[in-house]
Amino acid sequence: MRPPRGSIPVSLLIIAALSAVLLHRYSASRAGAAAAPEKRKPAAAATGAKSAAIKDIPYTKPADAKNARRQTLDLYMPAKRAAKPPLVVFIHGGFWTLSDDEFGIGPAFAEGLLPSGVAVAVVRYRLAPAAKHPAQAEDVAAAIAYLARAAEKHGYDPKRIYLAGHSAGAHLAALVALDPKYLAAHGLSPQALAGVIGFSGIYDLAFRPETIGNQRFAVEQAFGANPAALKAASPAAHARAGAPPFLLFTADGDFPGYIADAKQFCDALARAGNKQIERFVVPERDHFSLVRVDDPSSESRSLMLEFMKVEPLPADMAELIAAKRRWREPPFSTLPFWSEQNKKFIETHPVDARLVAELAIVYASVRYELLEWPLEKFSAVDLFAYVDAQPEKFGRGNYLTITNFRGEKIFWNRREMARYKPTVVVGLDGEKNLFRLAVFYQARREYSWRDTPRPPIMARPIGGFIHFIEEPPEDVARQGPFYGLTDASFKLTEEDPLAPLRDLPKEILITLTTRNGCVYCHSFRGAGAESRHYGATDAKLHGGIALALESYPDAVWRRFVFNPNEAAKLIGASPNPIAEESRQALYDLVVAARRARK
Repeated sequence: MRPPRGSIPVSLLIIAALSAVLLHRYSASRAGAAAAPEKRKPAAAATGAKSAAIKDIPYTKPADAKNARRQTLDLYMPAKRAAKPPLVVFIHGGFWTLSDDEFGIGPAFAEGLLPSGVAVAVVRYRLAPAAKHPAQAEDVAAAIAYLARAAEKHGYDPKRIYLAGHSAGAHLAALVALDPKYLAAHGLSPQALAGVIGFSGIYDLAFRPETIGNQRFAVEQAFGANPAALKAASPAAHARAGAPPFLLFTADGDFPGYIADAKQFCDALARAGNKQIERFVVPERDHFSLVRVDDPSSESRSLMLEFMKVEPLPADMAELIAAKRRWREPPFSTLPFWSEQNKKFIETHPVDARLVAELAIVYASVRYELLEWPLEKFSAVDLFAYVDAQPEKFGRGNYLTITNFRGEKIFWNRREMARYKPTVVVGLDGEKNLFRLAVFYQARREYSWRDTPRPPIMARPIGGFIHFIEEPPEDVARQGPFYGLTDASFKLTEEDPLAPLRDLPKEILITLTTRNGCVYCHSFRGAGAESRHYGATDAKLHGGIALALESYPDAVWRRFVFNPNEAAKLIGASPNPIAEESRQALYDLVVAARRARK
């Protein structure tokens, strides 16, 4: 049935309704930002000079004279400066079907960058379904070609033209930068671009179970539903060596699937041989507030200006970003587990709720980062088969000591643990070095409780970790997951490493081991561990060690035992409360040991 003349297709009404909701959220976020106190201020414009905007510049001969404005751009020039400014060519979103006139994201994006001396061109393009793909990509390429030729006329640097886009606009930016045919039609190569910046982009158009219905409608309106056509129009399918540098952002509150799509796209670019790729999941942002670079506290704004070599990162952000970059190629690896000699011990299993919960322990405050992963399958080594096959490396015996990269230890009687089929997880969804999965934290005090300056940011990677195939009882479950394991983390002995503690009352022994794990980090009576933190930016062991329990000052020990919440607050850690019935006895035991040592 053909709709009456002048009516709007139902699919576009649905998309428009969604856009209205998102517009409301975006407008509210902008209003909220205006009322919020500034954390950082963008660079001020040159004194006495004003920025300028030239509207509705045609960049090509219009395909439809009645709708010629769709093939125009607005150029925003910053206040006069000594050097020619870089230019960011911004491609708006809207599911390829909606203009930016109602949203105003493009003008807000330009106004946010002008104070830092960046020129911005906000590009319009023909909309689907009236104009099908590749019309949108062809318009973007034509706009770039016009801007490359007009650099001298308008006064920006032709060697510093960056292509940026939001949502569907990020898709178009990436596609034009990677598929050479679009720029080649204008006598240009992708090397004409200094870089590509994507905000919440769609890089693989293939439909997935998590694809929201409105996105599916829009994709069909612009590209059709043929899988081969969707693949050909997907930037991920054109990943190649020699691509321009890429900087990609998604938000922790983004649409379903966007974070994983960006990661898979970056992985494809890396596999193709590209080195200049960066990707960040920005906390406390959604699909729209992510691109609001007029917000002076915007992490994406600061990273974008650094990417363009306009401004260095603010000091309060630089250390964390340096840490993230350092651990992309970490100093430890689970790859040795994957050697030809060890492959026979590796089995692949489907990810279940227990494994997700184990990962979430590390990712507690940044759980959104787990959305990068499909979480479909994991690979694990049969632990006892692995160590038994290499007695020359791991020894022999009934007692297994497991030591992670920080010097933390757990102690097992293998006869008791074997029934739960312990494994070491060494791969997740195709990633074979789990030390790349890292979170970062900053304590307030050293382990040794010294009065020193606040420690730097530390790294806590997943690495290899313990996972029981058979679900264990609670007292056993506390001994796993145990993270940060390498292929050298295991030692078998005939002697019990906790023998000096075996004469302790049962409740005290449980407190020191399985319940509170005191001797997993510290030692008592010479048994236990001597752990420490690992610096995130230098990837080296840092500062004070976890002292023997007998070595702590009485005031410190008393606080740990009787006021764990206060102790945790002073350290900047989570409390580890001791069962009330065991507190006094444990306190007295350590005090007596301290006196005997003296």
